[in-house]
Amino acid sequence: MVDSYWWEKCVLGITVLGYALLAFNAFLNRRSRLQVSKQSKTMSECERCSVELVRGLVPQAKVPDYRFRGMRLKMPAIRVGFDNVGVKLKSNGRCILQGVTGEFRPKRVAAIMGPSGAGKTTFMNALCGRAYYGTTSGEIRINGHVSSIAEIKQLRGFVPQDDIVHEHLTVREQLYYSARLRNAEKTSKQMINS
Repeated sequence: MVDSYWWEKCVLGITVLGYALLAFNAFLNRRSRLQVSKQSKTMSECERCSVELVRGLVPQAKVPDYRFRGMRLKMPAIRVGFDNVGVKLKSNGRCILQGVTGEFRPKRVAAIMGPSGAGKTTFMNALCGRAYYGTTSGEIRINGHVSSIAEIKQLRGFVPQDDIVHEHLTVREQLYYSARLRNAEKTSKQMINS
């Protein structure tokens, strides 16, 4: 005899399976929240110690209670490699930088160190495409592909060796004028002021 209510049994089976999956998901969620709770106790202790340290060092400073909310990488990780980077002066053809090879890895701090005149600034100018005074040679790779730093201009920053700001303006004024000059003319004043 054929059961005419077979589809109701299927729906009932799928519903029971759905509720079982929800219960299992709730169990996993609770377990992960317990781990986060343990981490947050450690974080709150670190935050409390930080505030106490600042208050101890500078008692007259008003320090609000600090709450660290973590740091998230808001852009893709970038690996910059360079092989045999060199610079020859346009004026007389003299080689002022030769054979620099290395790599800047993501989530790492890199230091370019050396005595005065060693070529640190020249190297950075060559790497960033700012060595207008010479001809740059060598290969630059962005995430393994031969490229130019100019292609990731929106993701990198370049701080020149010499100050290019007016010493009599406040930081806010510097940022305001920089925003006015660099943004499109149609950018609202409210956007620039925020």
